[in-house]
Amino acid sequence: MLSGRLAPGARLVMDGLAAELDISRTPVRDALHRLEREGLLAPAGRRGGFLVRSLNADDIMHLYDAREAVEVFAAQRVAELGRGAGALEHIADAIDRAEVMDLSRPGEAFAANRLVHRAVVEATRNTMLVDLFDAVWTRARALQVYSSYFQRELVHLPIRRVHQPMLEALGQEPATAGEIMRKHIREGLDATLD
Repeated sequence: MLSGRLAPGARLVMDGLAAELDISRTPVRDALHRLEREGLLAPAGRRGGFLVRSLNADDIMHLYDAREAVEVFAAQRVAELGRGAGALEHIADAIDRAEVMDLSRPGEAFAANRLVHRAVVEATRNTMLVDLFDAVWTRARALQVYSSYFQRELVHLPIRRVHQPMLEALGQEPATAGEIMRKHIREGLDATLD
């Protein structure tokens, strides 16, 4: 699904998958139900099994709305609480680590972006907020949305160039930090929906 090998509408049957993967039905059933909860699969009706769902504009909007709720608040909190140089250094270090990742591959580019954005949320020192971030970003749907965005973007900008303004904004007023983060997230949304 995430690689594009299974097209929207493709039918998945537990017994067939278990045989193909040479594993028991239980882990396949659990995986299929998890993918259903994450919105990637839908029940295939009376015939059983599941169908691969297509990604629609509402799915994309919902993901970006959730990101905005968590990450804009986190940016404002970091700026408001003045977590000091340690917080900004933590984020700068994440940018450094992300910058050496292979951005030509969607999975790596996703991981690099996740690393930087998670560092911002971690800088709040609020574990509940980090849990919310993880709930949004670790869903398979998030990777599918990112893959869609990645395929639309013809130029993959270096991590530092994209995230440096965000880092600089975290040392400013909370409203400014939040607005820069909101703008950054909405640019991703606009590129994905185009």
